[in-house]
Amino acid sequence: MKFIPNILKAFLINLCFIGIIFASESCPSISPKIAGDTPTDQVRAITNDVVCSFIKLQSGNNGTLASTLNLTKKKIIPYIDLEYSTEMALGSYWGQLDSRQKKIFERDMKSSLINEYIGILSDLAIWENIKISVNDDYSKNENLARVKVSLSLEDENLTTTVILKLIRKNSWKIYDLEYQSISIIDIERVGYDSKIKRQGVEKLIQKMLKKS
Repeated sequence: MKFIPNILKAFLINLCFIGIIFASESCPSISPKIAGDTPTDQVRAITNDVVCSFIKLQSGNNGTLASTLNLTKKKIIPYIDLEYSTEMALGSYWGQLDSRQKKIFERDMKSSLINEYIGILSDLAIWENIKISVNDDYSKNENLARVKVSLSLEDENLTTTVILKLIRKNSWKIYDLEYQSISIIDIERVGYDSKIKRQGVEKLIQKMLKKS
């Protein structure tokens, strides 16, 4: 069943996200702005807010590609630290870039995530059946945290656990999602490394600018 890995990836642009079970009865959601300040409090609020928003969108028969794109930009992207995600994806190349180049790569990272997974989100018609369980036992090292999240479907025996990685600057934001020891940042890092080695930074940036 391809649903689980696909929706996990979508949540980081999603994605976008033990002790509390979220389902459609939990709507309306609690804004992360007024939720507790721990990583688990924020993950619960973020996932709740995202799923409730998509339930509302589809209940009004508005789940088109355009409306899903708008909702993704409004409800998922703000919860992601795109700058830190891009820095992690570029690895040692990041320190070689000036501020303008960093912004170009950051914009490309955002576009890549949206373009790759927006179709999954728009086609998904079972938001009301999604259950999300956030484990209270998170790990934390200074301003970084790892939170385990389990996802399942009603009437399905299949449960999948992922790790959301968060960074705190002004607030906790997601920067990566790990599934079976593979993270989205790992995948993006391999892609950027291959492109830079083949084309060089400047040529790759010019291609990014032409796409934007």
